[in-house]
Amino acid sequence: MDKKAVCLGELLIDFVSTVSGVTLKDAPGFEKAPGGAPANVAVGLAKLGIDTHFIGKVGRDAFGEFLREVLEKNGVNTRFLFSTEKAKTTLAFVSLTQEGERDFVFYRDPGADMLLDQREIGEECFQGKGVFHFGSITMTHEPAYSATLRAISLAKKYGYLLSFDPNLRPALWRDLEEARFRMRQALKSVDILKVNEEEARFLAGTSDLEQALKFLSQNFSLALIALTLGKRGCLIVHGDNRLEMEGFSVATVDTTGAGDGFVAGLLSSLYMFWEDLRERKEIPESAIAHAARRANAVGALTTTKKGAIPALPTSEEVEIFLKEHPL
Repeated sequence: MDKKAVCLGELLIDFVSTVSGVTLKDAPGFEKAPGGAPANVAVGLAKLGIDTHFIGKVGRDAFGEFLREVLEKNGVNTRFLFSTEKAKTTLAFVSLTQEGERDFVFYRDPGADMLLDQREIGEECFQGKGVFHFGSITMTHEPAYSATLRAISLAKKYGYLLSFDPNLRPALWRDLEEARFRMRQALKSVDILKVNEEEARFLAGTSDLEQALKFLSQNFSLALIALTLGKRGCLIVHGDNRLEMEGFSVATVDTTGAGDGFVAGLLSSLYMFWEDLRERKEIPESAIAHAARRANAVGALTTTKKGAIPALPTSEEVEIFLKEHPL
């Protein structure tokens, strides 16, 4: 049986400001776009040729139907995407300020993604072998937190490689200490951790990035840490080895989903080594370098169009891009 990817998390509607460089308060209008980091990763993996399944929950409403259709049109299996009448599909309003920072407001009190129930996470979700990717947004509230923990447990039971991107959104947590605690608990089961600089510092509880990486390496049995550095590329920590991979210079239109594209690029490029990573076997440095470069390419390409899911590239587009940007 071929390996597959299972992604669990939030699937929501992003209403993105029609004008860049303004706060939400000053935005003249908004465009509807599918969103949610694990959903972006799922589409990214599917576009890169990986058999991908998504676990999550949307409202039984027009937005929920739209999101299901988007995943299916992009080749993601939605058998485990559940619908509920107890809450509406989660919404987020997003704008890009003049400083280049994203301004978020979430309408999620509750949102359907928070109502994913552990009873819906059956063993059939993890038949076969593969990689399980998740984030922290479903860890902010019950019952989705318990559902996430059950999925982690089942993924471990069935021998999946576990990939985690905290995707820290402080506004969604009632208590940031609780956020740090829950993320650290999850890290005890994780094989691959993808973080940006802010998230690495947050998880370690230090402002010193080098100390943060040391903390994560020493306190958790991680096969690989991928630290994204924006335009500068990434740093991969694999055992005692470190590899820095320079980023690509592109005409950036929208950075939404760039990190999710990076995750999809990284996981798909390491497809042949999923079992080795899970078993903590040494991976050739050439394979790590290839995966890091390809992940950077997917992330860069995702920024060249508006919206995350429409911008995520296919394998063919990535190969063309890499040929046009030789080492």
